[in-house]
Order: sequence, then structure tokens, then C-alpha cells
Amino acid sequence: MQRSRRVGVLPADRLPTYLIGLGVGLTLVLLGEFALFSAIGSSHVTDGEFLVGAVTTVPFLVGITYAGYWLRSSVLSPARYPRIAWWVVGGFATFLFVNVALMAVIPTDSWPMIVSWLRWAAAFGAGTGLLVGCIEGRAIERALAAERAALRAEHVAEQRDYLDYLNGILRHEVLNTATIIDGYASRVLEAESDLDDRSRRWLEVVIDESEEMSTVIDDVRVLLRTTDGSYQPEPIDVSRVLTDEVRKLTDRDESVAVETSIPDGVFVRADDLLGRVFGNLLSNAVEHNAASRPRVSVTVELGPETVRVEIADNGPGIPDAEVDSLFERVEHRGSTHGLGLYLVGQLVARYDGAVELVDTGPDGSRFAVELPAADPPLSTPDEGAATVASAKK
Repeated sequence: MQRSRRVGVLPADRLPTYLIGLGVGLTLVLLGEFALFSAIGSSHVTDGEFLVGAVTTVPFLVGITYAGYWLRSSVLSPARYPRIAWWVVGGFATFLFVNVALMAVIPTDSWPMIVSWLRWAAAFGAGTGLLVGCIEGRAIERALAAERAALRAEHVAEQRDYLDYLNGILRHEVLNTATIIDGYASRVLEAESDLDDRSRRWLEVVIDESEEMSTVIDDVRVLLRTTDGSYQPEPIDVSRVLTDEVRKLTDRDESVAVETSIPDGVFVRADDLLGRVFGNLLSNAVEHNAASRPRVSVTVELGPETVRVEIADNGPGIPDAEVDSLFERVEHRGSTHGLGLYLVGQLVARYDGAVELVDTGPDGSRFAVELPAADPPLSTPDEGAATVASAKK
């Protein structure tokens, strides 16, 4: 059922048109005065009072007409238009009433003077009301924007408190469990000297994975830290990060064949979560690879301003239906190309970089990550080693 329109309420989207019409109409009245008084041979057109009134009317006519065009392209919400309209009508009526009262007190026998006086009062009143209405509308918009910003800030603060609470639980429960796993696995590895090579290798993988679990928890802390506005990227040795992530990949699955072309000492502007970008891409290349022997290639190209890292696999490719939303957070995607790639996109965006799926098909997929290049940090070899060690944690 169509909603009825209240009688007497100005349609919000028509105000600019009405203002333009009002400005043009008053302008025609002014021009009509010149034409009429000249045609009847009245000396009123050369009278000083008439000329002063005409000249002082022009700015209001221009302002009213221009306001109509300005409102159409301004950021002022149409919700403010009714109040502006009431100000225009109020100014128009008020100034007409005041000047009619003045005419009664100061009578004039010249009807051309009465017409000019009323035209001047109408233009002055409407223009003044329009100016006040626009100023008030802008003030209301700013107040609403400030209120919305305050509500958003309050919501963000509440969300941050909640995330900090969840992060505390995660760190306390999961980190303690990971520490216990790492501790017992390390004690078994050190105490049992008669373990065969395979058992030792499995224990080393358990230790690595428990350390990786601790790293993920620390990643959550860093992600929270980067949202407070005080975080600044730093030079990170992407060569070391990639080499470390490739080693983790082969530790988890010895059947993976990895080819690398990684120059030494390549630095990018990032943070200690950079490993999560390449770790997720490498894991994605293997987890969804149905080949009898998964193959992954990692290449690094250093440009003048960016570093390009390409990771390719020989998997079955990515379905066309998932390509467009590959780096978005999509519900009900199960275990296929989900949260990991979403995190990749978020982290790369944080680094002012870009990630894309270059090509995909039955012969495999190829991802490219471009990150801002950085100069190596000025440090001694010992300090550089400490920097790399901290980036691994």
C-alpha cells in the first residue's frame, strides 16, 4: 500500500528546484519593473532609491539561485531541507510583514515605489532565511557526524576490550597448553637417546608446531597492537622469512617438492606477522593439492620500489565461483580457501602492498605478493641476528 504524503510538507528532494525557481522569479520581477516603468515613461527607474534597492537586491537573487545548484551537489543531507525551507518561508514572511508595517507608518503615494519595496523585502527576507537555514543545517550535520564518531569510537573501544579479554583467555589457556606440549616433547627428545631418526623427526615437528601455535597467539597480540594507530612498519628480511616458512612446510609434509629462487638480504616494510602471509599461501598450495607429489615454487623479484614474491603450485586450480571473493571473509566455505587467504589480504593491505591470484587452472595456481621495498636496517651482524630472531617469534 502506498504511503500517503502529509499535506503541507515540502518534498525534501524538490527544495533546490524551488530555490532556483524563486531566484529566477524574483529576477524576472526586477527586470519586469525596469521594462514596465520605462514603457509607461515613469521617472522611477532613474530615482536613486529605486536604483539602490535594485542593486542591493541583486546579491540576494544570485545567492538564492546559486543555493539551489549548491544544494544539489553539497554534502548537506536532504533531511535538512525542510528546516531550510521553513527558514526561507519564515524570513520571507517576516521581512514582508515588517516592511508592510513600515509602509503603514511611512506612507508613500508612489505605487512603483511600493512594488519595488515589496520586491526588495521579499528577496532580502528569503535570502537571509536561506543563509541562516544553510548555516543551521551545516551545524546539525557536524553535530550528528560528531555524535556518530563518538558512538563509533565507543563501539570500537568496547570491541577492543572484548578482543583483549578473548586474547587474554587465548594466551592463558592455549599458550600454556602449547608450552606444556613443547616442554614435554623437548624433554623426551633430550632424554631418550635410543630414539630412531623417524621418531626424533616427529618430535621435532611436534616442537615446531607447538612453537607455531605460540606464534599465532602472539600474532593476535600484534594485530591488536596495530589497530591502536601507534604501530609503525619496520624493515623485515623477507628472504629469511620465506626460507623459514619453506622449511616449516617441508617439515610438516616431506612429500612436498619445493623450488626456490630467493636472493639473500631482501628487505620489505612489514612487521613480525609477515610470515603469516607466506605461511598461509604455502599451506594453501599444499592443503588443496591433489597431485601425487605436490610441487611448490617460490620466487622473489626485487624492483626499484617494491618486492614481488610469487608462489605457484601444481594443484587443481581454484573454482571460478571462488576467484572473485578469494581474499574476502566468506561464510560456509568449509576448509577451502577461507580464513587463511582473508588474513593474507588483510595483512598485505596493512603493509600498503598488494596480493593477487595471477592465474589458476588445471595445471595449478600462482599467487603474487608485492610489498614496499625497504633498506636493510643499520645494525651490526649480532644485532641483525637478534632482529631476525625476534621476527621469527
